[in-house]
Amino acid sequence: MSAASCFRNQNPGTVTVVLGAYDLRRRERQSRQTFSISSMSENRYDPQQNLNDLVLLQLDREANITSSVAILALPLQNATVEAGTRCQVAGWGTRRSGGRLSRFPRFVNVTVTPEDQCRPNNVCTGVLARRAGICNVSAPRGGRRGLER
Repeated sequence: MSAASCFRNQNPGTVTVVLGAYDLRRRERQSRQTFSISSMSENRYDPQQNLNDLVLLQLDREANITSSVAILALPLQNATVEAGTRCQVAGWGTRRSGGRLSRFPRFVNVTVTPEDQCRPNNVCTGVLARRAGICNVSAPRGGRRGLER
């Protein structure tokens, strides 16, 4: 699973999916697994409004489950995530549009905000004291749009 916006100007056939990595600048031969994408399934992504920014990727082969690669359980379809639920968001994204990818994954603890503070059909979270957060379009099934500063 990834953000559909990451593939906006990309040919999926040229993208390499990396699992088990921590430091994007090191080889990490023991933990890193690389894959090609055999198919993608978008969820009506709208780049103008940045809605449904989620894509499911089918890898060219099965991943090996290791201490560095695990299966993440997602909520059931149509399940709701209640306001006040605490979550952690992680990724190697950029801190600003056009910025460089982070070398190491970044983590932020967030809390789901009430629906009236979010666009319809979104799950929004925030860290109000730090002016950071993430708005997961097409949630509650997950995804990552990007950290907002």
